Amino acid sequence: MAVDHYESVRQKMSIDELGTPKHKRTIEFLIMLYNEEEIELLDYFDEGYQLLTARKLAKKAGWEKDKVKKILKRLSKRGALFKLGNSYMLINLVPGLYEHYILTRGDTEEKTLKAAQYFRWAFLNLTPPMYNDLKQRNKPIWLPKLPYEAEEKIIEIDESIPMDDQKIFPGELVRELIDQNETFATVYCQCREIAKMTGVPCQHAPEDLGCLLCGLTAQLGMSQGWATEISKEAAIQLVKDCEKAGLIHYGMNIGAITFICNCCRDCCTGLRGMVVHHLPYGRSNFDPRWIPENCVFCGTCIKKCPMGAITHLYPVKDEKDRITFNLNQCLGCGVCAANCPKGAITLVKVRTDDTPEVAGIGKLIGERLMGG
Repeated sequence: MAVDHYESVRQKMSIDELGTPKHKRTIEFLIMLYNEEEIELLDYFDEGYQLLTARKLAKKAGWEKDKVKKILKRLSKRGALFKLGNSYMLINLVPGLYEHYILTRGDTEEKTLKAAQYFRWAFLNLTPPMYNDLKQRNKPIWLPKLPYEAEEKIIEIDESIPMDDQKIFPGELVRELIDQNETFATVYCQCREIAKMTGVPCQHAPEDLGCLLCGLTAQLGMSQGWATEISKEAAIQLVKDCEKAGLIHYGMNIGAITFICNCCRDCCTGLRGMVVHHLPYGRSNFDPRWIPENCVFCGTCIKKCPMGAITHLYPVKDEKDRITFNLNQCLGCGVCAANCPKGAITLVKVRTDDTPEVAGIGKLIGERLMGG
């Protein structure tokens, strides 16, 4: 029986339960992306995030090293294979191949458009159930990082919660990532880019508010030509501008994996799926708390909330107006609190779940990339 290399590689494009969901359109996408010789070579990888040099892969395949090297370089140049130093690896669909392919922009215009159409479709149909399933197994991948000034302005101590449970975990604050690094770069938002390419341009965020890369990730992006260096002060201003626009900070800060996606409800890989399917699989450890005496009912929080989880409850009789939160939809991102002009919303820690930085798939990705 002939080996179905496309299906075999699809299965290998994964790490633990985060992978490339099986569907006819996924196989069609892989056939568009790789020719038969390329996909056969990729099938000699044993698993996702396995780093192999051209020499090692040639030995496994029994092919001439020069031939293998030529194919790998070609795939890397197109953005269809991830390269780290002198090694290459298969990575899962998203986060992973999607960002790398769109940022590299090394393929033909026709193939790039077809890929964008597949990615946009997959974000709404394939990945939301997968992400939600990961949450059920306590392996988070999408968790918002709280706004830059969260500790000073919007986090409230809840006296009913033991102090040991109120500590800030690694990965909960966007400020933490900036404070730990000195090199910064920006890239355009790949999600808003494919939305524009597929005829549904973003109606929520300006194009100049893209992603933030820090440390070695910034250096890698600059060395490959798809990231622009900025100062630390500019990085701080970028995250503040994103918060003002109602964007949510998502990302990782595991070893050398240091990036922040600033996500909108219209286009984001994960957030768009949450909005459409009402699946908040990326909830932080914090819930919003309303302070009635400060509220002027300006409606800013309702307008900014990416999940539509905030409601102005108008009185029926003699009771007062109220602001209510649907905590089943709330992400605990802090966008409402950061944008409230009167300080009428704060955040209170109500959970102590591990972040991707210290548990789950995020930690596993870091270990694989760092050779752990």
